[in-house]
Amino acid sequence: MRILSLLVLVTLALPGSQASARVMEVGDAAIVEQVRSAVVNIAEWKVRAATEPGGSPRRIKVYASGFVIDPSGIIVTNKHVVDGALQMHAIFSNGDRAPARLLAAAAMLDLAVLKVDVDHPLPALKWGDSDRLQVGNPVLTMGNPLGLGMSVSAGIVSALNRNLHDSPFDDYIQTDAAINYGNSGGPLVDGNGDVVGIDTALYNPEAAGGFIGIGFAIPSNLAAYAVRFLLNPDHPKLGWIGVTLQDMDDRLAEAMGAPKATGAILSAVDPLGPARQADLRPADVLATIDGVQQSDSRAFMRSIVELPVGTTVHLAGWRNGKPLNATVSVAAWPNYMPAQGVMREQAAQMMIEKAPDPGLRLAPLTEQARKQYGLDPTLHGALVSAVEPDCEARDLGIQPGDVITYVQDQPIASPDDVRHAIETAHQERRTYLAMLVQSKSGVRWVSLSITSADS
Repeated sequence: MRILSLLVLVTLALPGSQASARVMEVGDAAIVEQVRSAVVNIAEWKVRAATEPGGSPRRIKVYASGFVIDPSGIIVTNKHVVDGALQMHAIFSNGDRAPARLLAAAAMLDLAVLKVDVDHPLPALKWGDSDRLQVGNPVLTMGNPLGLGMSVSAGIVSALNRNLHDSPFDDYIQTDAAINYGNSGGPLVDGNGDVVGIDTALYNPEAAGGFIGIGFAIPSNLAAYAVRFLLNPDHPKLGWIGVTLQDMDDRLAEAMGAPKATGAILSAVDPLGPARQADLRPADVLATIDGVQQSDSRAFMRSIVELPVGTTVHLAGWRNGKPLNATVSVAAWPNYMPAQGVMREQAAQMMIEKAPDPGLRLAPLTEQARKQYGLDPTLHGALVSAVEPDCEARDLGIQPGDVITYVQDQPIASPDDVRHAIETAHQERRTYLAMLVQSKSGVRWVSLSITSADS
């Protein structure tokens, strides 16, 4: 989540104010029918750290989206979707479910690649050409908003090359097609049904607000390049020259003696990088790479990372109002990607160290409680007095007023009996713990997660 204003689309939240976009058109239905079978809902468990000293981490249910790009089961989604995930499942439009595992995640782009293993080829989407997008082009978004299931919304491309200060390469597509919590990782598709973007963020000045007509997607050309890189360990490494760049503006251009406010100004130069060896310095203004004009700092960075390592490039610009020319050897980007699965391993370790908090608040079954909830005078167990809004217990359908009567094959007489059973199951490294719950609608068994099956 981008704190304060840019809200990453991961966890469930109450919908905010609604924003209008273009009306669905007749041709949209055909596109949806073409695309929907390759779009997946992603359901997963994550770990939320304890909110108070000595507390337990909480297992929370998270919803997101993704889409298949290869019939073998390769799925693309956002990196923030998989950060901290313990277990992931891909849910297809026909209701089929399959466990998903993380193949790789990009360090500097909000992208991740998952894999599901199934016994049949899967429908897959094609990458479109995001460079051909124009403001006003119609687009559709598909995904799992608010965990409700597969949903479609229509809109247009509202703007291009938006900078969210998320990475040195930001080039986001802005759209008014509805993007809400849970849409993260879903496709933004064009009139041909091709993926032109990956839904990633929404903007709302209210921290808890929903979609107000401003959403952002990673362009498909950038995403496709990154995914190819992640899937191929022998892919050439990203280019790097060791500079930090900043956009130019009219005032900087006048101050630095540059003829116009395009290109980028150097704010830092790595002392061990190729740019330093080429005598580039802070305050230098760069305009072109091999004669190709670059519009801003992010365009420079996107061009640089695609340069083959070991080649030389010609940079041109201005220094102190005079023409600047430099020849730079492109090196490999250092520490460009984290080890695979790191996020999941860290989350699993949290669960190993301490028993999870299921989000239940338990109380003794008193006469007052029996009257409040209309419970049978002969019923014994531990009363559920409260359930946290985003916990596993709520996902299992447990509500205040329910009574836990058995855990495994042991009768329950007090809240301490339940807590002791959870601690014991954790120490024994059990995956699940069965609880018998009496509610107004009847009695049923539920399985509470104790440790991750993957941990």
